[in-house]
Amino acid sequence: MPGRHAVWACFEEVEARANSKSHPIAKCNYCGERVRGQPKSFMIPHLRKCSVAPSTVVQQWEDDSVALSIVATPLTSVTPLSASSSVSEASLDMGSDHSELTPEGLELVPHTPQRAPPPAQLQHLELLRLKARVAEWKAKAAEAQFVAERYAARIKLQSLGVPDCEIDASLPSL
Repeated sequence: MPGRHAVWACFEEVEARANSKSHPIAKCNYCGERVRGQPKSFMIPHLRKCSVAPSTVVQQWEDDSVALSIVATPLTSVTPLSASSSVSEASLDMGSDHSELTPEGLELVPHTPQRAPPPAQLQHLELLRLKARVAEWKAKAAEAQFVAERYAARIKLQSLGVPDCEIDASLPSL
């Protein structure tokens, strides 16, 4: 079936779909347990807890955010085509007798997503964000204190009778 999820490599279809809205029944290649043929709802969760499945298979399906991409099945190997190569050249490279590529033999496999950073790294990033916010507020506080001291000096000089033009010339500006 074209467009099948890669998890089907670990299962065998034992009952076909009853109709277009139902799902097939799949049997685990490792323990033989029958599950509903829905990759995300039943098949991947089964592989995660299957005690007989190899650890490499279990680890492959550990990530909850399994992205999908179309890749060739083990039955056919698809080589990337250059701009000048034709489909018949590609089929010769694959060692097949067909002169054109068909979508048959393609299945959906998990795309290796970037894993979430470990909790310690997340805590460190949050700490850095907080430190940056503290530094921003400290800078704003220092600026406010400078403005307050400047106004206090202006008021004091005005109370002593110093003209405004001399005050403006002597006080630092923002």
